[in-house]
Amino acid sequence: MRATPLLPLGLLLVAALGAFGWLHGIALPLPRLLFPAAAFLCYGAAGLTAARAGAPLALVWTIAVLGRLVLLPLAPELSDDIYRYLWDGHVLAEGLNPYGHAPADEALAAIRTPWHDEINHPDVPTIYPPLAQLLFAVVALAGGGTVLAAKLLWLGFDLGCGLLLHRIAARTGRSPAAVLVWYLWSPLLIVETAWSAHFDAVGLFLLAGLVLACTRAPGRDGGARPAARDALTRGALLAAAVLVKFAPAAALPALIRRHGRGTLFAFTAVCAAFYLPFAGVGPDALTEGLRTYARHWSANEGAFALIAALIRDPVHARAAATFLVLAVVAWVTWRRLPIEEALLWIIGAGLLLSPTVHPWYTLWILPMAALRGHRPFLLLGGLAFLGYWGLAAYESTGIWPQPLWSRIPMWLPVWAWILSAKIGQIWRTNSP
Repeated sequence: MRATPLLPLGLLLVAALGAFGWLHGIALPLPRLLFPAAAFLCYGAAGLTAARAGAPLALVWTIAVLGRLVLLPLAPELSDDIYRYLWDGHVLAEGLNPYGHAPADEALAAIRTPWHDEINHPDVPTIYPPLAQLLFAVVALAGGGTVLAAKLLWLGFDLGCGLLLHRIAARTGRSPAAVLVWYLWSPLLIVETAWSAHFDAVGLFLLAGLVLACTRAPGRDGGARPAARDALTRGALLAAAVLVKFAPAAALPALIRRHGRGTLFAFTAVCAAFYLPFAGVGPDALTEGLRTYARHWSANEGAFALIAALIRDPVHARAAATFLVLAVVAWVTWRRLPIEEALLWIIGAGLLLSPTVHPWYTLWILPMAALRGHRPFLLLGGLAFLGYWGLAAYESTGIWPQPLWSRIPMWLPVWAWILSAKIGQIWRTNSP
């Protein structure tokens, strides 16, 4: 009986996402964005239902897999990042260093592919860290360098993250069904992984592994050797996540303070081991793409738009936003918060204050938000679809419009919910 409301909600969610992907003749942004909006409403209702009454796990997994299969055959339409991944993997498979040349460099003209013109920002060298590069090479060597091969690899990590979250929930006495619905049924996760072929699910898997490694099983014995081994594992897992995308690096101080200096040793050793094979191009070439991204990219910014309006200099504005994120890092570290909560607030602060928030960036907070049922950040995963508002204009004009009125509904509800919850918490703490 308890599965009855979840089954139609799940099927409606899958149908809405299928319509979003397959009905190409419907215009963006409207009315086509109404489909992910409908899917998100079903997702929210399903998550609240599962949190209140539970759900059969077989049903949860069935809907999750079905939603991914519906979008799997589609060519990416919302983003062309996949072609950069495939190019980096192709370059590495050819025995060349992807940090050494931008895709447009004539030195690589002999190995250009039929889809070379699809690569975005071809004059900028790659921004992706070494573990990401190795995974791209796996797609090139073992999967023939196809979009489908990349999708299947990312989906393996995606569903693997669900398994890890299940273990964390069971170990900590939470409802696995609710956690899995919040994670596996996320419309944004399904779209960005199964359709757009973004590889962020790899990082989500590693973050979930880190949280699991930091969650002691009931009745587990301590001891010096297990503690030291655990510290090394935790540091290595955080390093692996950072070697996919850099954002989780901000959690290192919190991890060291809570789990010891062994985490720093493992983190440093793993990062050095992965970077060493690519270091021959020199530090400038190794970081050129990342520096270009950090200085010039901006998209869907929320509070950063206000910071930039108050501080006219763009460099100083980015420095001010970075300072605010570091203040959150310091607070989390000082409080010795568990890594699950630390990641929630550190990555959350990064999203709330960043000058660049593509919709798929918000996925990085999803495992922690699903575990904690954190509704403001879960809501952000639905509102993030507003980041595609200007896609059609960009495709026709080359300019991506970002009117303020399209960003306010993306960010204001999230900020308002977080601040009101914090004010309420302080009020309850201080009330007699």
